[in-house]
Amino acid sequence: MSTTNEHDTTTEIVLAFYEPFRTGDTSVYDEVLAEDWIDLPLTPGQEQGPAGMAAQIALFRHAMPDYSVEHQDVIVQGDRVAVRNTVSGTHQGAFMGHEPTGKRIEMRTMDMHQVRDGRIVATWHLEDFAGLMAQLNAPVDAPTPPAWG
Repeated sequence: MSTTNEHDTTTEIVLAFYEPFRTGDTSVYDEVLAEDWIDLPLTPGQEQGPAGMAAQIALFRHAMPDYSVEHQDVIVQGDRVAVRNTVSGTHQGAFMGHEPTGKRIEMRTMDMHQVRDGRIVATWHLEDFAGLMAQLNAPVDAPTPPAWG
């Protein structure tokens, strides 16, 4: 059974994973991702491993420079950490075939991370891209629906 300190450390490692989405600085991945970290599923064109994730961060931040991640739930059980998020940003650059709309978007995501020896070794994730596409295709003056509402 893990102690509170192990639980807190595991949580800190996983939450650090999300900071580059907000800041664009992916250097934290040198500390929190294992060299052979597995990301599933990969986005089209993404390479496996920390370098592939760093490239994805650059794409997200180009499309939405104010991209942010808000955590609704963080649940730790053993070496697994489940995180329910709302990501948001203003669509200011080309993204997934859509030219900038200037619209504020919100999207639901769910992630499961496996942490071993102080590093994330695997991440499984789901994003509500259908909901995101509906927002990007909606009229410019359409309100942004709450991600989890």
